[in-house]
Amino acid sequence: MTKIGCLIIEDEPNAQQLLQDYISKVPYLTLKGTCFDALEALELLGHSQADLIFLDINMPDLTGIELIHMLPKEQKVIFTTASSDHAIESYEYNAVDYLLKPITFKRFLMAVQKAFNPASPPPSQAEEYLFAKSDKKMIRVNLRDIVYFEALKEYVCIHTRTQKIVTYKRMKELLEKLPGHFTRIHNSYIVNGDHITRVEGNYVLVGDKNLPIGISYRDAFAGFIQLRAL
Repeated sequence: MTKIGCLIIEDEPNAQQLLQDYISKVPYLTLKGTCFDALEALELLGHSQADLIFLDINMPDLTGIELIHMLPKEQKVIFTTASSDHAIESYEYNAVDYLLKPITFKRFLMAVQKAFNPASPPPSQAEEYLFAKSDKKMIRVNLRDIVYFEALKEYVCIHTRTQKIVTYKRMKELLEKLPGHFTRIHNSYIVNGDHITRVEGNYVLVGDKNLPIGISYRDAFAGFIQLRAL
């Protein structure tokens, strides 16, 4: 397999060393260079190219967001940062992925694989359905009609386009039964991606409800959006 040349742009020595260690563990990756700031990176990129750039967002003088505007549109970039505040914003700049520090090797590898083996969005499974037990009845619910699920302690409220159904189920168990176009955005919410009409800041508009994105789910949700981004 052809080696993939990587450039690390990171102002934190420990974070930079971690990325170097991860790159050295992957046989098809090779390190082309390291930079502690964006200005140094611009100079290096003026006479050397990289297949993949690991780019820290929060850097002095010139941020990663500002730097990506100066790079060719086809340049593959994976953002790295200690803050989840820029998760959704980063994908507006066509970044391949967004890694939240501390970065695990598994998450690092997933981002690299996404860069060079992009997954196709799962098809909408419009004909699938489930049965929800509610008030001693088993109610059939078509997945395409479900807008979102809401946790109510040990119960879950299924919000469809026409009704609400309360059933005894935990969110984690529920998510394991759902197809890929459903994603968890908060401890209290799982949304149907087919019903998302807008993502703005840390909120998702599904149907007529504006639901918050939980801090611990921002990174994964940003990846969910990126797989479907134009």
